[in-house]
Amino acid sequence: MAKTNKEITIKDVAKQAGVSVATVSRVMNGRDRVSEATRKKILKVVEEMNFVPNTMAASMVNKKTNMLSVVVPEIQNPFYTAVIGGMVEVAKKEGFTTLVVATNSDEAEEEEFFESFLGKNVDGIILIGTHKDAEFYRNIRKPTILVDRYINDCGHDGVLIDNFRGAYEATKHFVDYGHERIAIIDGAHDFNDGKDRYWGYRQAMHESGLTPDPAYHKQGSWLEEDGYRFTTELMQSEQPPTAIFAANNVICTGAIKAIRDLNLRIGEDISLIGFDENELAQFVQPRVTVVSRPTREMGIQAAEMLIQKIKGKPKEQTKLKKMILDVELKKFGSVKRLKT
Repeated sequence: MAKTNKEITIKDVAKQAGVSVATVSRVMNGRDRVSEATRKKILKVVEEMNFVPNTMAASMVNKKTNMLSVVVPEIQNPFYTAVIGGMVEVAKKEGFTTLVVATNSDEAEEEEFFESFLGKNVDGIILIGTHKDAEFYRNIRKPTILVDRYINDCGHDGVLIDNFRGAYEATKHFVDYGHERIAIIDGAHDFNDGKDRYWGYRQAMHESGLTPDPAYHKQGSWLEEDGYRFTTELMQSEQPPTAIFAANNVICTGAIKAIRDLNLRIGEDISLIGFDENELAQFVQPRVTVVSRPTREMGIQAAEMLIQKIKGKPKEQTKLKKMILDVELKKFGSVKRLKT
C-alpha cells in the first residue's frame, strides 16, 4: 500500500534521494553547504512524493524544538502541579512550550518516554524521577534537572529542599510540647527525600533523649490510603502515640480522615504535623501544623537552571549543582502541649 503524503517522512525522502536526513533538512530550510545538483535532486523527490514537512521533523535535525518537558510520577498530588506551574511560568517567558508527562510512578513508563520520539525531541527535561538506579539517569543525554528526588552520581543538577531539617523541626516541636510517644508514617526510602525525613525525625528524638519505638514507625506507600490505614492502626493500638508526624501531604490527608472517622480530635486526642501543605490540612479545625516547602519556587528554579544549561556553553556545565531550598515549620493548633 502506497504511503499518503501525511505518512511520508523526512527519512523517506532521504532514502529515495540517496542522501542523509541532515542533507534533506538543509535543503528544506534553505541552508547552504548543499550542491546545486543535490538540491535539485532532493526537491524533485519532494515533489514526486508530495512530501509536506513539519516543524517537528525539522527539529529532529536542527536539534532545537523550543520545547521543554516536565516528567512527574502523577499529577493528582498538589505538590507536582505546583512544581509544574512554576516551571511553565519561566518556560513561557523564555519562549519555550511545555510538555507534561505523568509516569504513574512506573519505571517502565518513564523509560518509554525517554525512548520515544517526544523524549528525544525536547530541548531539556525537568524530572521528578521514579527510577532508583543512578545509571538510568546518567544515560539521559538531554539537559536535565532533577527536582525533589535525587540520587548521588546521577550526572545531573538538582533542585531540592532541606528534608532533614524539616522533619527535625517537626519532631522537635512535638518534644518541646512534652510528647514522647511520637509516631512517623512514611513511605519507601528509595530517594533522598524519604531518607532525610526519617533521619531528621530520629535525630530529633535522640537529641531529646528519646528512643524511637519501632512500633511507632509505620512505613508503606506515600499515598493517602496508607496514611489512613496506619493512623487507624496506631490509634487503635494498646498504647497509641500522642503525636503523629505524617511525612508527606497525602499521608497527612489520610491521617486527618482516619482521625475524623475514629471520632477523635486533632490537637486534643492526637497531635499531628504534616510535611508539605495540603488543602485539607488548611481547612480542618484546628488547622494542621505543617512543614511548608517552596513548591512553586522549586519549579521556577529548576526551569531557570535548565534554560541556562540549554543556552550555556559546554564548559559552563561541567560542575554539577545541587540547589537546596529552605523549609519553614508553620505552627497552628494541631499540637497539644502536654507539659509546660
